Amino acid sequence: MTFFAAIPIKAFISVYKEVSVIEELSFSLVKMISFLLIFLTVDICNGYNDFPSLMTANATMAVVLEKNFFNDEKLDESIVSKISDTMHSVIRESMELGGIDVKVYADTRINLRRDYTVLFSIAKCKRTWALFRLAQKERLIHIAITDSDCPRLPDQEGISIPLINPGQELPQLFLDLRASGSLSWKKINILYDNSFKRDSISKVLKALSIELPKKKVTLASISLFAIKYEKDYQTMRQQIMKTLTDFQVDQLGNCFMAIVTVDMMSALIEAARLLKMVHPGSQWLYILSDTTKRKANLTAFTEKLTEGENVALIYNATKFHDSCNSGLFCHVKELMKALSRALEAALQSEMDLYSKVTDDEFEVLRPSKRERVREVVRYANEALGEERSTSGGNCGQCLFWKIGSAITWGNSFDSAPAGKGQLIDSGSWSSGSGSNLSEPIFPHIDYGFRGKSLPIITYHNPPWQIVQYSDKGVPKYDGLTFDVVKHLSEKLNFTYKVILASSYGLSKPMNNTPHVRNSRKVRKENQTDSGIGGSKIPEKVFELVKNKKVLFGAFAYTVYESKKAIINYTIPISVQTYTFLTPKPKPLSRALLFISPFSNETWACLASAIIIIGPILYLIHKLSPKPTIGIQEAVGLKTPDECVWYIYGALLQQGGMNLPRADSARLIVGTWWLVVMVLVATYSGSLVAFLTFPRMDDSISNIDDLLARSTEFTWGFSNGSFLEEYLQATEEPKYHDLLSRAERHTSSTDHNIILRIRKGNHVVIDWKSTLKFLMRQDLLTSGQCHFFLSSEDFIKEPIAMMIGHDSPYLKMIDKELKRMHEAGLIEKWTRERMPMKDECWEGPGNGQEVDNHKVNMVDMQGIFFVLAIGFTIAAIIISCEFGWHNKKMAYERKLIRPFVS
Repeated sequence: MTFFAAIPIKAFISVYKEVSVIEELSFSLVKMISFLLIFLTVDICNGYNDFPSLMTANATMAVVLEKNFFNDEKLDESIVSKISDTMHSVIRESMELGGIDVKVYADTRINLRRDYTVLFSIAKCKRTWALFRLAQKERLIHIAITDSDCPRLPDQEGISIPLINPGQELPQLFLDLRASGSLSWKKINILYDNSFKRDSISKVLKALSIELPKKKVTLASISLFAIKYEKDYQTMRQQIMKTLTDFQVDQLGNCFMAIVTVDMMSALIEAARLLKMVHPGSQWLYILSDTTKRKANLTAFTEKLTEGENVALIYNATKFHDSCNSGLFCHVKELMKALSRALEAALQSEMDLYSKVTDDEFEVLRPSKRERVREVVRYANEALGEERSTSGGNCGQCLFWKIGSAITWGNSFDSAPAGKGQLIDSGSWSSGSGSNLSEPIFPHIDYGFRGKSLPIITYHNPPWQIVQYSDKGVPKYDGLTFDVVKHLSEKLNFTYKVILASSYGLSKPMNNTPHVRNSRKVRKENQTDSGIGGSKIPEKVFELVKNKKVLFGAFAYTVYESKKAIINYTIPISVQTYTFLTPKPKPLSRALLFISPFSNETWACLASAIIIIGPILYLIHKLSPKPTIGIQEAVGLKTPDECVWYIYGALLQQGGMNLPRADSARLIVGTWWLVVMVLVATYSGSLVAFLTFPRMDDSISNIDDLLARSTEFTWGFSNGSFLEEYLQATEEPKYHDLLSRAERHTSSTDHNIILRIRKGNHVVIDWKSTLKFLMRQDLLTSGQCHFFLSSEDFIKEPIAMMIGHDSPYLKMIDKELKRMHEAGLIEKWTRERMPMKDECWEGPGNGQEVDNHKVNMVDMQGIFFVLAIGFTIAAIIISCEFGWHNKKMAYERKLIRPFVS
C-alpha cells in the first residue's frame, strides 16, 4: 500500500481515462477498479496528512448552541434557523473560491471526532472552555461567543467574543488585561467609592483573583478599602486621609487600584502625595467610569503630576450612537465574515503552494492540521482588525475604554516647567477586540527613564573621577564613579550629559562619550582632593545638586550626618579607611657594627666576667701549694693585674706566656677558654649576619608608635576633613592627643608636604587608597620609594554620591547600588582602579637583596675608630709614662746619696 500511496491521484485518473479497452471490461472488473480508485484516493489524501485539503473538500463547521446561554428567550427552531440563515448568507456573500458546510446543533454534547474543520460555539463561559479543550484535542478552529466576565480563548488557537451589557464591562476589562500580562501585580490594594454597587465590585474582585486557563499569570492577593463619597471636597479629602494614614505598605505593597469618580481622583492624588505614598516605587492605577458623563478635562490632570510618579488612567471613552450594535447576531455576522475571509486566504495559500510543487511535494509541504488552525485564526484576526477599523462602532466597538500613562521621570530636568507631566495614550479596550496596548500601563516600571538624557555633575579627582581630554579638547570621563554611573544608566535606561565643574565656575554641558583609559593627555581641574572627605568641592556643584538641577552628583563624597538636612546621599559605593604615610625607614648607622652582635647587657656581662675572673684566678693561683724543691717557680700571674691581662688575652685568643702549675688554676684557665670559644663562634656568626642584612629604623605602624615618637616626627591631615570631625567628637584620649598636636594641611598632595615626608620628619594621615595612589605617582615620577604605608587602619569613612534632598529616585538608585555590591561589581572596579601592589608597599626589611655583600669601609669604619682610639690612648699613656719617668729621674738627681765603697 505504501507504493500505491506514492502515486499522484491526478496522474492515475488520466491514465485510467486513456485506457482504450475500458469499454470491453466486464461490469465486475469496472466495479473492482472503481473500488481500487476510491481506496487509493482516500489513502493518498491521508498518506502525509490525516485530513482533506481545502482544495479537495469544503470546510465543515459545527455550530453548537447551549440552551442555558439564551436565558431571556427559549432556544427554539426560529432562533436556530435564524442563526443558520445568517451564517449561510454571510458565506455566500464573502466566499468565492470555496464554501463552508454548516451543521447547527442545539446541544453541546456532540461528537467532534467527525471530519469538522471549524467549531462555532455560543455558550456559557464554563461550557465554552470545555468545548475549546475538545476542539484543541481534535485540532479544530474554535470560534466562540460567550457571556461576559469570561477569559478569552488563546490568541493563536481560537477567537472568542463576550457579550457585555454597557456599564458592566469592568470585570471583562481586567480579565483581558491580566490575560495579556499587562496587569501582573502580586498584591493589589483596591480603593473604591460607594457610588459603585457591591455586585460590580464583587465581579471586579473575581476577575482579578480567579485563575486564568492556559495563562501563566500569578494569582494576586487583594486588599479592599471603601471610601465614602462626599460632595464637599475637604470632607472627602479628610475621609481619604483617614483611610490611608494607617495603611501598612510593608505588608500590603505599593500597587494601588482606585475605582473612583473624577471628583474623588483629585482628592485621592493629593492625599496620597502628602502621605508620601506616590513615588517611583509605587504604582497608582485610576479607573474612571464617569468621564463620558462628566466630560472631564484630563489635560488638567497632568499639571498635578510631580517628578517620579507612576500613575496611569483607564477611563471610559464610550460614545453610543445609532450604528452601535452589540447584539448576538451582529457578532455572528462579524465572526462569520472574518472566518470566511480567513478560509479563503488559507485556500488561496494552498493553491499557490500546489502550483509551485509536485503532488508528492504538496502532500509533504502543505500545513498540518495544527498549523492550519493557527493560520486561519491569524487570518481571521487580521480580517476582524480591518473590519473594526473601517466600520467604526459596529458590534460593540462603541463600548470603548482608553488607557493613559503618565510620563513624569526626568521632566524636571527638561526645559519644560518643573513638575509638569505628560499623559500618553498607551492603549485601549473594546468588547470585541479586548485590550490593545502599544505601551505598558506603567512605562517607567518597564523602561525606567525611557532613554531620556539627564544632567549629572562631576569634577576631576582621580581615581574616583578622571577627566581626560583628547587632542581636540573633547572631555572624556573615567574612574570608579563613572563605572557606577554607566551601569546605573544601563539599568535605569537613561543617557547622561556631564556638567564639568571647576574652581572658576561651570563649563557647558558635554554629551558623554566612551572613556579612554590610556590617554596620556590629562588636564586637571582645580578642586579639593576628596580623598580627605570631599568637604571642599566647588560651591556651585553643591548648589546644583541641592536645588535638584542635576540627577545626582557623579563624584565620591563623604557622608556627613550634619548635611543630611539639606542634601542627601546614596548608599556608600566605598568605605575608605585612614592610615599613615611615613618616611621610608632608613638603615641605621653602621659605625658601631662590631658591637651589634651582642646587646649592651651581653657586653656588660662580658666585661664584668673579665674583671671578676682575673682576681679569682690570682687567688686560686696564690693559694695553691708551692712547687717542690728543684722545680723552678713559674714567672707571671703573681699579681691581680697580670691575671686580668691574661684573661683578656685569652678572650682575644692570644693567651699568655706562662700557665699556672697547679691543676686548680689550670682548670679555671681551661674553663675560660671553653667560654671564649663559644663567645667567639657566636660573635663571628652574628657579625656575618649583620654585615649581610643592614638594620633598619623602627617603622610607625599605629597611633601609639606615632605618639611615642612625637619628638622625632610631626604629623598632619587635611583641614575640615571627616577625620578632624571624628577626632573632635571621640572620647578616646589618644585621639585627642593626636588631634592636639596635628597640623592642618590644605591638601595631602601638596608638593611641600611631600618634600617634608621625604626628608623623614613628617607623617601624613589620609585615606589608604589616596596614599597608595600618591605612592604610586611618586614611584613613577622619581623611580624610587620614599614612603612607607602603615599597616593600621583606624577610622572608616563612608563614601557615596550626592543627590538632592527628597529626591524621588534615591531609593531606586540605592537599590541598584546594592545589587552592584552583591554582584561584586564595585569590588571588581575598585581593584581595577586602585594602584597595583608594588615594591613601595613592602614593609621594612622585606624583599631586600640576599646577594653576596662585599665588606666596605662603611661596614668597617667602627673598628678603625677603635684602632684610632686605641692608638690615641696608647700615645697618651706613653706620654704620661715618659713624663713620669723624667720626673722621677729629676727627683733622683736632686737626692744626695752617701757614697759607699
